[in-house]
Amino acid sequence: MPEPVTFRPRGGQILAWVAIGVCALGLVFIVVSDGFASLAVWSWPIVLVAWLAWALYVRPSVQISEGFIEIVNVFRTHRVPWGDVADVDSRYALTVRTTGGRSIRAWAAPAPGARQALTTRREEVSRTPGELDTRRPSDAEGTPSGDATALVRRTLEQYRRSGGDTTPGGTVTTLNVGVIGVTAVLIAATVLALALPHD
Repeated sequence: MPEPVTFRPRGGQILAWVAIGVCALGLVFIVVSDGFASLAVWSWPIVLVAWLAWALYVRPSVQISEGFIEIVNVFRTHRVPWGDVADVDSRYALTVRTTGGRSIRAWAAPAPGARQALTTRREEVSRTPGELDTRRPSDAEGTPSGDATALVRRTLEQYRRSGGDTTPGGTVTTLNVGVIGVTAVLIAATVLALALPHD
């Protein structure tokens, strides 16, 4: 695979960018109607909402590359070499199981809700990779979990066929320190701004 492929569900991103846009308009409205003094108080909760929209729905992703799969969740990033992938599932979300027994779920590829699962047609699932008996609505085409899982399964199968390294281990998990730090600062600033007396 010459170029890495990054998966992000469009629906969540659209909602997140709409929320961020509404927050930006809210900041402008506060400045125009009440001036910068009110902005110092009310900007913190608005910025916090915009930040959470970005952190929860824009930043998370699944990146497929030649040597590994990288799952970027809200507070952690997991890099799993293809040789350490034991199984791929989609029951609650795209889930990668390592040879060491870890289950890593992708925030960016959740399974469909109960309503969508009940309306999923058999043909939407039958075209996806995997054994027919083990397929479920979360494997269906057009769902975040289904599209991401199909991509991962195809890449894993291609990797194994090409004789890629199958040495187990090597999975690395890192904390997203920047995201955690900014979230904590914004929450603290919001609580403080709303708790302090103001006219």
